[in-house]
Amino acid sequence: MRSMSLSVSPAHSTASASGSTSPAPPPLSPGRVAAEEAAAQNPFLDAFFAVDKDRSESITPDELAAYMTSSSQFEANFGEKWMKLFDENDDGAITLDEYCNVLGLNPKQARIYRLNQLKAECLRNNRLPEDVTVIASSMGLEMQVDLTEIFRDAQRRGKDEKDVAGRLKQQLDGQFGKLWHVVMVTGQYWASYSHEPGLSFFFKIGRHIVMCWKTPGV
Repeated sequence: MRSMSLSVSPAHSTASASGSTSPAPPPLSPGRVAAEEAAAQNPFLDAFFAVDKDRSESITPDELAAYMTSSSQFEANFGEKWMKLFDENDDGAITLDEYCNVLGLNPKQARIYRLNQLKAECLRNNRLPEDVTVIASSMGLEMQVDLTEIFRDAQRRGKDEKDVAGRLKQQLDGQFGKLWHVVMVTGQYWASYSHEPGLSFFFKIGRHIVMCWKTPGV
């Protein structure tokens, strides 16, 4: 068990911590990452994820328009064609499930594909996506990617912040073993806690500061 204490002001997203942390493992070599990426390319999924910049699994006409401005290769009615083809329930947005259904793809496999592609990109650049601020961490980069993406999924599915925190803990316990603790805050906080070596991660996405750490299960 490792003991830590820190205080954080979300306005600055900085932290001070006492105690040592386990160094992150070295990233995969760029050549290995590129080889693994190339072996599993899916241009149909790449197209959806290129437009879905915020990783919400939902594409709006505004996002399509923004993506079209990034290149001159698109026809003027490109966005309209996509909406007509993939927006099955005509609610003004294309979800990942709708997109996969039209193309005969498996949504679960699509999410795994996106996670693997994101991990490859993060390992190649040796950093998390730009919208993630690391406050304190004792875990490796690949696991940090796992936790941030599990949090995003909980945000998409959760009814409120309490539900999001519960879903995040449930997924962490199931995927990485018990016993995980999850705290979500939107203001300044102070924390003193103990955790298993290499299994603590505090980060900020949007207005939420998320604190996750693991202690031995009973």
